[in-house]
Amino acid sequence: MVAFAPGEWLMAALRAGTPLRVGDVTLVPIERSGIERGCGDAGYWLSAFKQAFAVVVCDASGVRALALDASKLALEDVIEETPNLGAILAELSAS
Repeated sequence: MVAFAPGEWLMAALRAGTPLRVGDVTLVPIERSGIERGCGDAGYWLSAFKQAFAVVVCDASGVRALALDASKLALEDVIEETPNLGAILAELSAS
């Protein structure tokens, strides 16, 4: 049995995807991605992932962030943790 040492995160971040307009509603997908590296008796390894995290809904009711289970997330926190989201939302509100 090979024992691996805990990995080191090289990157872990949220990123906003391309907005999707459906009628009067715009959806902005938010994804989480990361890269981890480590080493063990068998050598070095890299692990990467990309997964859905949330969706930002923009409609006549306003702008809100929803987790994948439809629970509300603090929009300010999602904007703070997602570097390109603020610019996307500013562009959407200007149009």
